[in-house]
Amino acid sequence: MVPNFGRGLPPDQPLTAKLAVRRGHYFISIPVFAILAALWFILAVLFPNGPFRSGKFAPLLALLIVIGPPSVAWIWWSYAVPRWRRWALSAGVDPEELQRLAQKQLLVWPKGHFFEKTEFRGGRP
Repeated sequence: MVPNFGRGLPPDQPLTAKLAVRRGHYFISIPVFAILAALWFILAVLFPNGPFRSGKFAPLLALLIVIGPPSVAWIWWSYAVPRWRRWALSAGVDPEELQRLAQKQLLVWPKGHFFEKTEFRGGRP
């Protein structure tokens, strides 16, 4: 599933870095927070007492609660960011301006940062 980052945008208007970053938040950041909230909610329903009264599996459950949802959300971010970037660059957005603004608004990591290297860059756009 490749997100349609340009869905609903007027085709006759040029894409700016500001609009591209706004679309990035819409298609990347909002789903990241939704994934986190949904998974933590599901875990709270499944384990209403949390890891504290879960017997011998308490450490494993605590690890699942702390590591699981952020890991799933990170997978979405790692998948979506390179596709968003390719979409914006193919629409003519200046790469330096896109990186600067996206980094300033915490959508992407600085170039060369360890976490920036977790992007899934292979495959289709």
